[in-house]
Amino acid sequence: MSKLRQYSGFTLLEVLITLSILTLGLLGLASLTVGVMRGNLFSKNVTTATVIAERQLEDVQRAGYANTTTMTFSAAAENVFMGGVGFTRQTTISNGTPAANMKTVTVTVSWDSGARSVTLDSIISEQ
Repeated sequence: MSKLRQYSGFTLLEVLITLSILTLGLLGLASLTVGVMRGNLFSKNVTTATVIAERQLEDVQRAGYANTTTMTFSAAAENVFMGGVGFTRQTTISNGTPAANMKTVTVTVSWDSGARSVTLDSIISEQ
């Protein structure tokens, strides 16, 4: 009687099943990575829009109550480019709100053709 040889290793079927499971896992990871990248881009744009709005509000505050007019800060939409993305900034000045001798300044920065935006408000008073 002859001895049967003992072979160790994986069969072709086991290798194919393992590769199939690995492929499904990597495809799921790839789609997750794309979602994370989109979220990072959105966060970057929100941060950049906030910085643009804050700079405008700081310029308004630096100008003071008397110089905060629509002549100094145009109410027309302005295009601002930062970080390779185009943003639209609009400054609105409301006199006498919320009380006499006060002005409410609203800066709205939008991107993606106005689909997304950030709005910041500030109140300036006469001293």
